[in-house]
Amino acid sequence: MIDSSLREERIAKEAADPETALVLLDVVLGYGAHEDPCGALAESVGRAKAQVAGRGGYLSVIASITGTEKDFQNMAEQKKKLEAAGCLVMLSNYQAALLASHVMKRLESRAHSGLSA
Repeated sequence: MIDSSLREERIAKEAADPETALVLLDVVLGYGAHEDPCGALAESVGRAKAQVAGRGGYLSVIASITGTEKDFQNMAEQKKKLEAAGCLVMLSNYQAALLASHVMKRLESRAHSGLSA
């Protein structure tokens, strides 16, 4: 929650893997969290999406943010940063996980039917 470097490394690792189709992120705001968590993530997500696009693929990134407008990081501003990087931001981590599950099931059914992802 404080040091974004671990997430940045993992996002880069997943982007390098041609089997990765989706990254699911959960961001927590408030005291004890990074001062600009979505700003740091947005840069990593942008690089990852560009890397995957460069090899002709597409990387879905779904996120949720736990926090409020009163958190010093400001939830609305944090959300804008992720959306600008191409993330789909859901209202809760439950909704984000559910959407990720639906996306992966859809990709799996397309792969089994011989359609391209």
